[in-house]
Amino acid sequence: MNQRKLSDILIEIAMQGLKSPSAAHSEVMHPLMWLAHVAWNREVGAPKYMHGQLEDFLAKFGIEERVLSEDLILGDWSSLLDRMRAYKRIRFPEDTRFITLCAYTPHGTLRVEFK
Repeated sequence: MNQRKLSDILIEIAMQGLKSPSAAHSEVMHPLMWLAHVAWNREVGAPKYMHGQLEDFLAKFGIEERVLSEDLILGDWSSLLDRMRAYKRIRFPEDTRFITLCAYTPHGTLRVEFK
């Protein structure tokens, strides 16, 4: 059985944090993609993955509170992470790939490596 591309799945998971799909091209997608990758890895057997580093890392994106409140379905990153974890658990329970790299390429595509 062929598995879906992990990059497509992560985009789907990240979209769970948006109020509207029209915000998918906004600046919040980069931190949402990173959060989706963290949620995924925590669900595949690394429950402390990036523990204690979320807020500091996400703050580096420097997104204004106004943009966050306009585009995100929930007001804090921790709640979004919980939502993404639940989505992965429900939709992809058998997929246990561990993400070792998740980043945008210079061409604007998402590159995901796993083991």
